[in-house]
Amino acid sequence: MPVLRPFVLSGGGARGYAHLGVLKAFSERQIFPEVISATSAGSIAAAFICDGFSTDEVREIFQQQKLGLSMEWKNWRAGFLSLKKVEEALKKNLRHTTFESLPLPLYVAATNFANGEQTIFNSGPLIPAILAASTIPMLFRPVEINGVPYVDGGLSGNLPVEPLLGKYAHVIGVHVNPLVPYNPAGGFLANMERTLHMAIREPVLKSRQQCEFFIEPEGLGKFGMFDFSKFDAIYTTGLDYTRKLLAAMTND
Repeated sequence: MPVLRPFVLSGGGARGYAHLGVLKAFSERQIFPEVISATSAGSIAAAFICDGFSTDEVREIFQQQKLGLSMEWKNWRAGFLSLKKVEEALKKNLRHTTFESLPLPLYVAATNFANGEQTIFNSGPLIPAILAASTIPMLFRPVEINGVPYVDGGLSGNLPVEPLLGKYAHVIGVHVNPLVPYNPAGGFLANMERTLHMAIREPVLKSRQQCEFFIEPEGLGKFGMFDFSKFDAIYTTGLDYTRKLLAAMTND
């Protein structure tokens, strides 16, 4: 008999591929999302799941579309990366284009770039909200929705459990940004990532306490947020870790 649970999916760039592996492991145990709250990369995966796709179908779409960053050299003031490939994949494959029409409820967290506050989207057009939630400042242009600039939701809460509190029980939180041991020899990108992780970690620890079950696959620490070419390894890391976790719980 299938069991329905509320899920929270974090951001994490390419490590967001692991969400599909985690959800796949749960589906093997007949545990499926009844609602998802997500941000950044997690919101991309969540949109497809809430749209009625299976994890296997989403995995195939991600592989075929070669989802990742498309380089658009603009200028440093505006941001020099684009989410064009992500936008194209969403437009091409999503069956529903508004939050209200999705088969499963979805909450997408973005950060208001004008005042720094978290904004939760759960109505209106779906794709702009997902792109806004995935827009890392300095690397991407902010996404304007109704005249307000929005950026990555991870900055105001990388595990956005808030929309589920008081409405759903037994929340399952999935965070794909484990903090790895400090490496003094790390380069610029590694140090930039570490700085970002440390800046957003405190709110994540608080959100974690609101989750009945928390998953943070340790092996994801060896992947960078821009390792989009390592889809299979990232997916498998999430899958294997969660399978072992669920098997251990069953044995207990």
